[in-house]
Amino acid sequence: MKKFFKSFAVIIIAMLLFTNAAVAEPLTSQEYINSNGVSLQVVPTVLEGKITLTGETNRSLIKILVIKGETQRWYDVKLQDGKFNEEIWFIDGVGEYQVSVLVHKEGRRYTFGPTVYVKNTVEVNRFLVPTLHVESNNEKIIALAQEITKDCKSDAEKAKSIYDWVTANIVYDYKKYIRQMNNDYDNVYGALNTLETKTGVCYDYAALVAALGRASGLQVKMIKGNFKSALRSELHAWNEIYISEENKWIPVDSTFGASMRSNYFDNNDFYKDHEKLEEY
Repeated sequence: MKKFFKSFAVIIIAMLLFTNAAVAEPLTSQEYINSNGVSLQVVPTVLEGKITLTGETNRSLIKILVIKGETQRWYDVKLQDGKFNEEIWFIDGVGEYQVSVLVHKEGRRYTFGPTVYVKNTVEVNRFLVPTLHVESNNEKIIALAQEITKDCKSDAEKAKSIYDWVTANIVYDYKKYIRQMNNDYDNVYGALNTLETKTGVCYDYAALVAALGRASGLQVKMIKGNFKSALRSELHAWNEIYISEENKWIPVDSTFGASMRSNYFDNNDFYKDHEKLEEY
């Protein structure tokens, strides 16, 4: 997955370079902010842990940009007949947030739609809640997580059952990998897409494990790092899962578990060929 993670930064930069902050038009009612073809339901200015953005648009593609200090996060929006209802957790702590709807213009260019400024008053454990591409609040993800872990009596059993299911049911997408190696990142990523297509690259495997784990009540990290061997080194993604009864985090690589048919569930020499760079 060489250079994969850099693509997200490129998208953010592209959006910021080619956007012009829009001034919200007068409200048509006391309940909606209307701007740039988007109607956003007004939200409270003080929130506890998350925000729910509800509205409708005549645009074909919109995104959400969440800013806190120097941190910027963007989220895809699912539209159904022009309507949207997105729940976003404030994973960057308490404080002031800017939340903007971005409207697609062309290519990777977006312009601003409605913007709200809110204050979050509650700390959120980012490893327990839905995040970008980790749709642990999706009905399909929740149903599968419940089925996989229904007979489990510990966090360790839950983690192993999720690892076993993902390695047995998801096939590595080599065509997607080749596109990435050719700097083509216009692909669909994430837990839900991986579940629906039964294919993915390492980032997708890790996202699905994280989503199923969090939907089961486990703390699960997405890990960005390097796979290292005598022949090559490249960016890779895997997970760490917290096992409460043992009070420790264990490393899990479902991609290698599936493609190499080897044990990459908390094996003793896991970090001999894995170099951890970042967790989220």
